[in-house]
Amino acid sequence: MSSDAADIDLSRYTDGRDRYVNFAEEVLDIRLTEQQRRLLRALAEHRRVIIMSGNGPGKSFGIAIAKVAFLVTNLNSTVLGTSGSYSQYVDAVWRPMKQLHAQLNARLPVDLGTPNDGGQPTLEIEDDWFAKVVSPRDPGDLEGRHAESMLVIIEEADKAYITEEHFDSAGSSITDGNDRMVAICNPPEDEANPVYQRLESDRWHTIQFSSLEAHNVMVDAGEIDAEKIPGVVGLEMVREDWEAWNDEPWPGLEEARRVSDPDSEDFREDLDARWYRRRAGVVPPAGARAHRPFTKSDVEAAWEREPEYYPAQPEAWSVDVARAGGDETVAGAVFGDMLELPYRSQGTEHVEQAERITQTFESYDDGPAAVDAVGEGSGLADMLAARFPEVIRFNAGGEPSDTKSFYDAWAEGLHLLGKWLQEGGCIDDRKLYEELLVAARTLEFEERHLASRGHSGSKVLKLTSKSELKKQLGHSPDRLDAAYMAVWARDAEAGVPSATASLGGDNDDARNEFKNSEIGQAVAEFQERNRKGFRR
Repeated sequence: MSSDAADIDLSRYTDGRDRYVNFAEEVLDIRLTEQQRRLLRALAEHRRVIIMSGNGPGKSFGIAIAKVAFLVTNLNSTVLGTSGSYSQYVDAVWRPMKQLHAQLNARLPVDLGTPNDGGQPTLEIEDDWFAKVVSPRDPGDLEGRHAESMLVIIEEADKAYITEEHFDSAGSSITDGNDRMVAICNPPEDEANPVYQRLESDRWHTIQFSSLEAHNVMVDAGEIDAEKIPGVVGLEMVREDWEAWNDEPWPGLEEARRVSDPDSEDFREDLDARWYRRRAGVVPPAGARAHRPFTKSDVEAAWEREPEYYPAQPEAWSVDVARAGGDETVAGAVFGDMLELPYRSQGTEHVEQAERITQTFESYDDGPAAVDAVGEGSGLADMLAARFPEVIRFNAGGEPSDTKSFYDAWAEGLHLLGKWLQEGGCIDDRKLYEELLVAARTLEFEERHLASRGHSGSKVLKLTSKSELKKQLGHSPDRLDAAYMAVWARDAEAGVPSATASLGGDNDDARNEFKNSEIGQAVAEFQERNRKGFRR
C-alpha cells in the first residue's frame, strides 16, 4: 500500500443519485464531462440503461469509470462486459479501467486486487467480487450470473456480433433492484437491429449524446469557460466531418445543431448517414444519404465534361482478366483526367490477349500496372510481368494498401475511383458509364472493426460485394473493374503492393501446380519468346 494512501470514508459513495459522480470526482479525481455525469447518474437510478451516442463525447471512458465505481462501492459485486468489437472494448474500456484501478489502489487503505489480462481479462478483489471481460462469441457466458450486485455492460451493442441472444442472456442476470444492465451504441442503421427495440421500450432508460454537445466542442465555441479534456472531440473535427460527409460549407455550430435534431422544426433528412450516426447521435432518417464511393451525379458529370489535363502518356494502367462465359478481358489506362479502355476482348485466349495488351502499352514509358492475378488471371499476369517491370499482381479481395482505412482492395479501389471522378475525371466508354451508374446506386460502405489491423485494431470501410453488383448488372462489371484498378495503381500509397498484390511474379508454393499446367506452359513459352526479343 502506498504511504500516501488516504483514509477515505466510502459511505458517501454508496447511496443517492450522485454516488458514482461523487466517487469519480472525489476519489478517482477525474474531471467529468456532462455526458459522463449523465451516464453515472443513470447507472445509479435505472435498472436498464441504453446510451445512443455519436463519436467522441467520452462515453467509453465514462463506461470505464462506471465499472470501477460500481465494482468498488458495491460489496461482493460482479461486473461483466462484452462488446460487438471485442478488441476495441479491451482497448477503449478495459485498459482505462486498469489505469483507474491502479490509481485507486494507491489512494485507498485496502488492497483491491490485481488485473489479469490472460484469457478473459479479469480484475478480482475477492472470489465473489470481480470484474470480467466476456467474449461476444458465446452469449451464454452472460447468462445466469448472480451476485449481491450485478452490472452487465454491452458496448458497441449495434454491431453485427450482438444479437437478441446476448440481450436475453444478459437480462437473465438482472434479478433485483441492485442489478444493472447498460448498453452503449451508435444509432442503429435499421429497425431490425436489437438495439432499436430497446430504444423504443419503456423498460429501458434512454440517453442520447451528440458530438455537437461534447465538452471540447463547447470550449472551442466559447460556450463554456473550461479547460479541454484529452480524448474528447473538438469543434475543428466536427466541422471537418460536416464538410467532408455532407459536401457543404460548415453552417456554424448552432445551425448544425438545429438541422441535426429530430425534435427541431429545422431538422434535415438529406444529410449523409455518417453525420447522423457518428456526430448527431441519432438514427438516420429514411432520406439520409448512404455512404457511397461515388454518386450518380459524379458519374454523369464524368460522362459529360471534357478533361482539363490529358497527357500523352498513361500514368497507370490495368487489366481485368476474363473468366469463362461472356466475360471480357479489359485494359484500362489513366491519362490524367481521362480514363480510357484501349483494349477489350471476350473469351479466355489469354496468350493472344497478352500479346495484344503488350502491343497496346509497350510504346509508353513504364508505369504502375495492376493486373488481375486471381485464378485464371494469374497466367496473363505472369506474361505481362515478363515484359513490364512494374506489373502489380492485384487481388480485389486481398488486403488494401491502406490497411487502417479499408477492409480490402475492392473497397479501397472504388473509393479512389470515386475520388478521381469527383476531382474532374472523365470517361467516354458507354458501357463503362452504364456500369458506373448501376454501381452508384448499389455500392455502399459499412464500417467494420478489425482487430488484426494495427496495434489496437482499426475501424475500416467494407463495401457492398462485387457479387451483389454483378447480380444488379446481370453480368460481370469488367469495365468498371479495369477502371478502378487503373486508378488504384496510380493512387494507392504510391502503388505499393500489399501481401496480396505484389510487383512482378511471386514464387510461392501455391503456384507450382499452375506452372506445370497447360496454360502455365503457354506462359513459359510466351516469356521465352519475350526474352528473345518478341515484339509486334
